[in-house]
Amino acid sequence: MSISIQCQFNSAVVEANKDVFTRSYIEGKNTIIEFDLRKRDYQKEFKINTTIFWPAESYTVDAHEFSTFHNPIIYRFILAQGYYYNNENKRVYFTPKISEISTMHHVSKNVIRLSCFLSVICGVTLRNIALILTHLFLIPISKSSIKRWIDEIGQNLPGEEDILKQLIALKEPTECHIDAYYPLGTTNCVMVIKDEFDRILITYETKTENGEDAKKFLQKIKELGIDIKSGFSDYSKSFTEAIREVFPKAKLQADHFHTAKNIWKHLKKGFFEYRKQIKEEGEREKNEELIELARKLWELRWTLLKKPCNLTPEERLEIESIEKIDGGFIFKFRSIIRQIVTIFDYSNTELQAEIRLKKLKEQIDEIDNKHFDKIVKFFKDHWDLAMQYLRKRGLAKYRRSSNSESGMRILRRLEKNHDGIRSEVTRKHYIKIYQAIKYLSVDISDFINNGIVPLNKGDT
Repeated sequence: MSISIQCQFNSAVVEANKDVFTRSYIEGKNTIIEFDLRKRDYQKEFKINTTIFWPAESYTVDAHEFSTFHNPIIYRFILAQGYYYNNENKRVYFTPKISEISTMHHVSKNVIRLSCFLSVICGVTLRNIALILTHLFLIPISKSSIKRWIDEIGQNLPGEEDILKQLIALKEPTECHIDAYYPLGTTNCVMVIKDEFDRILITYETKTENGEDAKKFLQKIKELGIDIKSGFSDYSKSFTEAIREVFPKAKLQADHFHTAKNIWKHLKKGFFEYRKQIKEEGEREKNEELIELARKLWELRWTLLKKPCNLTPEERLEIESIEKIDGGFIFKFRSIIRQIVTIFDYSNTELQAEIRLKKLKEQIDEIDNKHFDKIVKFFKDHWDLAMQYLRKRGLAKYRRSSNSESGMRILRRLEKNHDGIRSEVTRKHYIKIYQAIKYLSVDISDFINNGIVPLNKGDT
C-alpha cells in the first residue's frame, strides 16, 4: 500500500507570488505549481478604488524550475488582460507581471542566474551546462539558448568604457599588465589589460600586436583616466616600447611568469637532450644499466625539474637515489636549478643577484650543453627588465606578478570552454558580465529582463 506525504515547497518564485498561489498537482510526469494572477489585489497595487474587470477567456504561461523532486517542476501562471476605469471613466488596460520568472525564456530567474554564473565565472562549457540542466534538473535547455541568455544580459549592461570608469572609481589602478593572444576562428589579435588588483580592465581587438596598435590601446585607457606608474608585460618589444611612449614615467618590469617560462624551457630541453643521449648510448652498446637509467630519468622528469622547496620528502629520496647511479649530470643539473632559484628568491639587491648569476655561469660552464648556455644568454639580453624590481622602489612586492598572463588565460578559458567565441561582440558580453559580477558585486538577478542597469559599486 503506497502512502502519499504532502510537504510544503518554497522557492523565490513561490515566495514572490504566494498571494496568488492556487494549488499544486501532478500532470503526467510534471509537478505543476499553479498561480492565478487575477487574484492579486490590484486596487492596492494601483492605488485605486474601482473594480477590476477580467475577460472570460484566460491563458497560461509555464516556466521551468530546478527540480528537487522526482518529477520536473513547472510553474503555471493563469493570466488575462485586465482593465479598470480611471477618474475620467476611461478604460485602462494592464497585464499582470510575473515576479522571479523570465516570461521570454519560460524559466525561473534562478535557472538563468546559475547558467550565467557557471558559464562566465566558473568556466563550464555551454554544452555541459545544457546537459546538467536537462538531465540533473530536468529542464530541457539547449546550448544556443544559454548563449542567447548571456548575449541578452550583455546587451543590457553598460558599455565597456562605462564599466571601466566604475572600476576606476572603485579602486584607482596604477599598474598596467598587458598581454595578447590570437583567438580561434580569426586572425585578429586580442589585447587584454589587468591591474594590480587582479581585475581585467578592458580588452581590445585589432589586426596585430605591433607597436602602433598597442599604442592606440594604451592611449585609449589613458584618455579614460588611467595614469600608469608601473608597466608589466612579456618580452615583446611592441608592448615595452608602447608603454614607454604613452607612459614615459612608468617603471617597466618583465612579467615574472614569462621570465620563469623562458628559463624553464631551456632547462627542460637540456635535460631531455641528456636523457636522449643516455638512451641512445645504452641501446647502441646494449647496456641495460644505461637503458634503465634513461627509463628512470623519463619517469622522474617533472620531479627533476621542480624547485627544491616544492619537493616532497619522497621525491627528495628519489632524486638522491638517481644521483648515485648517474654520472654526475643530475647533481649538477639540480645545482643549476638551485642557483637560479636563489637569484630570484633570495636576492635583496641587484649586486647580490649579479654575484649569484656569476656562480650560475660557472656551474653551467661545467656542463657541455647548448641549452643551458642559452639561460646565460637570456639573462644577459633581458637582465634589466627581469631585475627591475631590485632597482626600483615600489616593484619588489610585484616581482612574481603574472597578471598579464592570467588576463589572457581568462579569455582563452572562455573561448575554449564555450566552443569558441567567434565574434568580438560576444567576447565583450562575457567580459562585461564577468566584470559586473566579480569586481562590482552585481547580482545576475538584478539585471535579468530589467533593461540597462547602472552598476552599483560594491566590495571586490
